[in-house]
Amino acid sequence: MQTIIKNRLKQPHIFLCRHPLHSRFNFEVSPYHVFEQKRCYGQGCVQFLWKCKIYGKDFKCPRDFKHVGRNCSACKHYYEEKICRIPEVLLDESGMAAYIRQLEDYRYWLSTVADTRVPFSGKIEAVYPSLLKIVDYQKSEMRLDGFLLRFDQAHIGYDLFDDRIYMHIGQAFLKKWKPAAGDEIDCRAILKTDRGRIVLINPTQVEFAFGDDSPIIDHSRALVGKSTGAIVEDDNAECRGCPYGALLDVVVIRPQPNQYRRFFCLRGVAQSRDCPVRLEQKMQEYKEQPAES
Repeated sequence: MQTIIKNRLKQPHIFLCRHPLHSRFNFEVSPYHVFEQKRCYGQGCVQFLWKCKIYGKDFKCPRDFKHVGRNCSACKHYYEEKICRIPEVLLDESGMAAYIRQLEDYRYWLSTVADTRVPFSGKIEAVYPSLLKIVDYQKSEMRLDGFLLRFDQAHIGYDLFDDRIYMHIGQAFLKKWKPAAGDEIDCRAILKTDRGRIVLINPTQVEFAFGDDSPIIDHSRALVGKSTGAIVEDDNAECRGCPYGALLDVVVIRPQPNQYRRFFCLRGVAQSRDCPVRLEQKMQEYKEQPAES
């Protein structure tokens, strides 16, 4: 009997967190962030805000600083404000109990397949460049870290993974198979976890069934987009299916080690509401509407 698997660590509409950093996502956070990254379920997390008694009150800073920072700790005007934030559960008590059981089942299934080579088959929904940005103080470096094939549903062995899943490929794979949305792939690959999402790597025994669409992104276009693109700053929900989108992993080395992910527009559109691609689609839909008699 076929088992249907959902990625419970990326299930939406479970938690809200009012931290200002989550405002770009309407304060919704993934269960992975709560259970695995911050481990703040039920107890919350503590944030210390740097404050100054004279900043913004027409008094001159004794050290000529322009803002409150880590170098202010020895100043007599400096103080800290402690804030504890607890994630808000969007489910009722019975719904949350059911979700916890589902999460335990998902973690058990994951333990049986993680870091192993598994049979895989699915239909490609999109092809993205995978970008990596390294930040070291004021210096930053952007790298093209291969490509990602996105699947909205796929088979892993006999199990149906009814959720978003990715396959990481390199330039050689891209050049040989020229994958595009609508193509179907059958292979064996190593299953990995990456901050809550499922990513397959090193595909072998590959078989392709090509669809009707032509590839939109190739290696040269990805290199150009890496240099001329921009991080989408506002709500990127409508960008998720765009062929000119990419996933950008940001790794901060110094001053404060951190790692996060952003949605990157290869065409350099920083505000999704100004997207020319979506405007072109709407204009085309308008032209195709039948004229009123």
